[in-house]
Amino acid sequence: MSSPSKSIACVSMHKAGSTITDQILVDFCTARGLEMDRISLIAPSSPLPLDQVYIQHQKQMRDEGVYYGVIRGPWASRMPKLKDLKVIVQVRDPRDCITSAYFSYRQSHVPPKDSDKLKAFLERREAMKEMNIDEYARGEISNYRNRLQVLRNLVEEHNDVLVLKYEEMVLNTESWLNRISDFIDQPLTNELRVTLGEKIDFTPKNEDPSKHKRQVTPGDHLRKMSPETIDALDEGMANQMQFFGYQD
Repeated sequence: MSSPSKSIACVSMHKAGSTITDQILVDFCTARGLEMDRISLIAPSSPLPLDQVYIQHQKQMRDEGVYYGVIRGPWASRMPKLKDLKVIVQVRDPRDCITSAYFSYRQSHVPPKDSDKLKAFLERREAMKEMNIDEYARGEISNYRNRLQVLRNLVEEHNDVLVLKYEEMVLNTESWLNRISDFIDQPLTNELRVTLGEKIDFTPKNEDPSKHKRQVTPGDHLRKMSPETIDALDEGMANQMQFFGYQD
């Protein structure tokens, strides 16, 4: 096992449960004694393009003693500093990611603070109101294929990585938590469980399109997309989905 004080970053993609995973990792890493330097909290108010916020932050990233939060964008492939850290990769069935993104970006996603980024955000939201989920999903195939490939490359090339799945997080939470505990060498104590609190309660609730966490049950794409669209996604992302176990 690597040094227990080695710095940690989480790499994921949008709508893969990365927000709640990040919050849970904050509690684990705080209990482990790591400092917090979550780059994603800097990004919304920065005038820099989003990828540059992360890429330039590498200059001050330390090998030991820090949790750097979640990195959701494909620019993780341009962050060689990650090879010096412990990396947690959180994935989710990309078909469910796309479904979640459609409803989130139309209604509930939190707008960025930077004025230029806010303008682009609002323009996208208005455009999406004219688009149904099948149209949106087909347009996102190349984007999520690329996102999955970035994560795959990281897993294949990194020697200190843990792959987590959204589906295990919500359906077999105890196993998911124990794998985090083992990876970062932080016991899941009673005190830590109290701190985690409701963050680790994924009991299904009624779907609410206005909430950022609209619903959590895996397989939502089957309830929202047409069979033809699902077939197109299966074909367009076949290799990447197979690698992460989302397609036979």
